[in-house]
Amino acid sequence: LQDYVDCARRFQLRYLEHCRWPAPETADALEFERRAQQGYAFHRLLRQFYSGVPVQSLEAAAAADPDLARWWASYRDAPPQSLPAEVCEAEITLSVALVGYRLEARYDLLAGKPGERWVIVDWKTGQRRSSHTWLRQRLQTRLYPFVLVQAGTTLNGGIPIESQQVEMWYWFAEFP
Repeated sequence: LQDYVDCARRFQLRYLEHCRWPAPETADALEFERRAQQGYAFHRLLRQFYSGVPVQSLEAAAAADPDLARWWASYRDAPPQSLPAEVCEAEITLSVALVGYRLEARYDLLAGKPGERWVIVDWKTGQRRSSHTWLRQRLQTRLYPFVLVQAGTTLNGGIPIESQQVEMWYWFAEFP
């Protein structure tokens, strides 16, 4: 949806016509691809961490790439604080019907205490830290909490989640 809001033509080409064009808006496509792969690797590393994979194995995997090793060290030294621990799901997808369409949200980390507090954490691996204003305007910031409130009842012991119980956090690997 954010792609559509940003550029309807790019959305049409990418998602409806399945064209690889337009290319990423960067001078160096190979560097863009390398950074994207590192981001995927970091997300996979944290999904494994929250799934119970031994830290020693994760340390070895992170050591294979200097950026990934630095991001892992940043996470290890400064993880998100005060997360509710009763429910902790990494890479979970929730969906809800919305005016004849299915709206899906894939959460990097969803932590909650049923009946009380829910925190959505999104890992960001970009080279710059986005401003609060820019993040507030992104559809992800508005839709992820909405989808959790609409579809999170099963995670909340059968009780609907209230919007005031939901927080959205961004954790920046380059700026922990």
